[in-house]
Amino acid sequence: MSHTILAIDDSKKILDIIKYFLENEGYGVKAVGDPFEGIQVAQQGGIDLILLDIMMPGMDGYTVFDNLKKDSRTREVPVVMLTAKAIILHTPKDFFYGLYGFLAKPFSKQQLLKVVSEALRLTKIGEQGLISPVDGDVKTGDD
Repeated sequence: MSHTILAIDDSKKILDIIKYFLENEGYGVKAVGDPFEGIQVAQQGGIDLILLDIMMPGMDGYTVFDNLKKDSRTREVPVVMLTAKAIILHTPKDFFYGLYGFLAKPFSKQQLLKVVSEALRLTKIGEQGLISPVDGDVKTGDD
């Protein structure tokens, strides 16, 4: 089954790189350069993972993420933030709740593929009921 990834970033160069790397691995990619449009695309459904830049004009990634998590159509879609390492260090810890990860720019193909596959794997585990939504404990078949 092919997964569809939504990439939201104001840099066309970054979007082109993400699209190239992921499409070559069999993923479907929707690349959007505007955060408002990105929210609309996510709300339409059919998205398995969102790659979201933090620093964008008009609406930053924090606000986009907050909007996605408040909307019943998008709250369950996993989000991985794309950003510079310095931004990660200055982000309030409360913000990390609900994120599936970070990917610091610049990134390699291997780093991108690893974070995407890991987020999708964790989503699948959650859908199978192996991660308790209350305490985050992983359940084994021996439980």
